[in-house]
Amino acid sequence: MKHHIRLAAAFFAGVALTIAYHVRAEPQAQPAAPLGAAAPNDADRDAITRTAREFADAFNKGDSKAIAGMYTENAESREADGRSFVGRDAIEKAYADFFKANAGAKIEVLVKSVRFPAKDLAVEEGLLRLSQGPKDLPATTAYVAIHSREGGQWKIALSSEGPEGQDRLEDLDWLLGEWATKGMEDGVKLSFARDPKKALITGTFTRTPQGKDPGSASIRIALDPETGQIRSWGFEDDGAHSQSLWVCDGKSWVLDSRGVLADGTPTAERIVLQRVAADVITWRAIDRVVGDTSLTDTQPMRLTRTANPK
Repeated sequence: MKHHIRLAAAFFAGVALTIAYHVRAEPQAQPAAPLGAAAPNDADRDAITRTAREFADAFNKGDSKAIAGMYTENAESREADGRSFVGRDAIEKAYADFFKANAGAKIEVLVKSVRFPAKDLAVEEGLLRLSQGPKDLPATTAYVAIHSREGGQWKIALSSEGPEGQDRLEDLDWLLGEWATKGMEDGVKLSFARDPKKALITGTFTRTPQGKDPGSASIRIALDPETGQIRSWGFEDDGAHSQSLWVCDGKSWVLDSRGVLADGTPTAERIVLQRVAADVITWRAIDRVVGDTSLTDTQPMRLTRTANPK
C-alpha cells in the first residue's frame, strides 16, 4: 500500500501541475498613472474588459467579421508565429482562414491588467488560452492589446501575441477541482487548488484501501525560477518525498519524477497524465525503478471530476 501511495505522490510531485470560453478579469493592483497620463476611470476599464469578452465570444462563434470590427481601420495584428496583418480587411481574412482550418477551436481571455498611459490610449495585457477540443490540453500565450478611443469608442489599434511554448501555471487550470475513481476496490481522490496568495497550485492525494487506513500525500506545483519550466514537489505522510519535471506533448503531461522512500531507497518513474474528456483524466506510472529493481508499468487509472474549483 505504501508503494501505491508513493506512486501517487510521484504523480503529485509530477502533478505537483487559444478554443469553450469564459473571460476572467483577474483584478490586480494597478500602477499609479505617471505624470501626464490620463487618469483611468472604472467606465473605461470596464469597456476594455468588455471588449475582451466580446472578442472571445466572436472567436468562439467563428465570426471573423465581428472580430475585425473591434479593430481600427489601419490596425495591426501580430501573431505568435511572427506573421503580421495590417488593416481591418487583412485581419478579417486572417481570422476567417484560421477558423476554416481550425473548426471547433475555442479561446479564453484572461485579462491581467489595464492601464492608461495617455489620453484616449489604453494598454491591456493578459493571456490567451486556446483549446481544440475536450480531449486536447489547452495552451496559453501572452498578449498585449493597445486600444485607441475613436468617436467615444475603444478600438484595438495593435494586438500582439508572445511566443508559444512557454510553461505557465495557467496551462494547468483545467486540472483544478476534485477528482475520484469509480468502481475500484481502492478509492482514490485527488484535489487541486490555486494558492490564494502565491503563484502555486497545491494538491492532495488520498487512497483508501478496503478495510485499511487511508494513506495521503500532498503536492506543490510551481514554475522553476531557474528554468521557467513547471516543476512539482510531493510529500507523503510517512516521510517519503519526490520532485518532478513536467513536459507537455500536446496530448499528455509527462512527469519525470525522482524521489526517495521513507527508508532512503531512491526511486524514479514517469507519470503520464492524459485528458480523456473535459471531466475525465487518466494517469499511469511507467519506467518505474525502486532502488536497483525495475517494476512493471501500472494500468491507466481513470478519474472523474467530482467538483469544480471553488
